[in-house]
Amino acid sequence: MPPLQRYILDDSATVEYQRLDLMSKILDPWTRAHITALGVRPGWHCLELGGGNGSVAEWLCDEVGSTGSVTSVDIDTTLLDLVPAQNLTVRRADVRVDDLPAGPYDLVTCRAMLHQVAEHAPAVLARMAAAVRPGGWLVVQEPDFSLAPTTEPAVWAATWTGLLEWGRGSGVDWLIGRALPRMVADLGFARPQATTEVQNIRGTDRGARYFQLFFAEVRDRVLEGGHLDAATLDAAVALLDDPGYWTQCWMMTTVWARRELV
Repeated sequence: MPPLQRYILDDSATVEYQRLDLMSKILDPWTRAHITALGVRPGWHCLELGGGNGSVAEWLCDEVGSTGSVTSVDIDTTLLDLVPAQNLTVRRADVRVDDLPAGPYDLVTCRAMLHQVAEHAPAVLARMAAAVRPGGWLVVQEPDFSLAPTTEPAVWAATWTGLLEWGRGSGVDWLIGRALPRMVADLGFARPQATTEVQNIRGTDRGARYFQLFFAEVRDRVLEGGHLDAATLDAAVALLDDPGYWTQCWMMTTVWARRELV
């Protein structure tokens, strides 16, 4: 087996902690709404992959209560280990090669993780599906940045064209959201459902700050790879300081499916 590629973001960097915090503030309302609509309640046993900073895991712990449990898995559990919930179990694992904690579970979920392990995503999804009990739910959320290269001005579109090219070479598929419904349907669930939400980003707001942090993290590697020049990237970053600038550069696709009762 060829060596596994490193993840593109440094989980130990302070800027990454800040980025994860902003991502949680942006995405948590969507994630919670979808899972709440499925009827999460006390007594459920849940498995989360790619737990990140623990915001979803901590919320799930509150929802399932002392009679339920949450197991959250990540390759770096530094932030997950800080979650004080008594009904949370934290596991350090690389989902590309390691087995998942034994189920079955009422809910198996991940958010913004599969695109980072794109080559392994079908196998990871299959293991997730196998961990869902009869009557339980699989919920997966992944981004689709196909809007980004079509937006204005030209420096913003060019920046994202370069970033998407760099991502592909680094094992990241920032377009995976569009394929997610089919990927889940191929797992054998009876009737998967899907929806896609678009965030409007305004300069100086939370979404703008999120992308400024992201650009700062990947800047040197993207420039060194020749996928983008510094002037173009700097011009794109400057747009995010303008409160008059609005853009739609990414979508988030959520797919949910229930395993049939035996």
